Amino acid sequence: MRTSGLFEREADRAAYEDYIAALAGDDSAFRAAFREAFFRALKEQLTGRQYEVLWLNEVEGLSGKEIAYKLGISQSAVSRHLTRGKTRLRRLLAYNLELRNQSFS
Repeated sequence: MRTSGLFEREADRAAYEDYIAALAGDDSAFRAAFREAFFRALKEQLTGRQYEVLWLNEVEGLSGKEIAYKLGISQSAVSRHLTRGKTRLRRLLAYNLELRNQSFS
């Protein structure tokens, strides 16, 4: 059993959930900074395939089976790209928690 991987996923998820919960009451300057950082991270930190698969799944609402057919890859490859891409994004969000402590004007 790989407990270290499980711990990392749980810690990543907790940081991500804390970050999202904190956004609820924030002013527009913080939201704008977050949005800019988020989309920059998407382009810079994800592989092209991870970005493509996440976009098709989250924005266009395609299922894993539909994505696999559209891209000509296996469903397990789609699952791997989704999992790895989401993990990268959770880590990026966790590392950017310090944005909450900066003032924006």
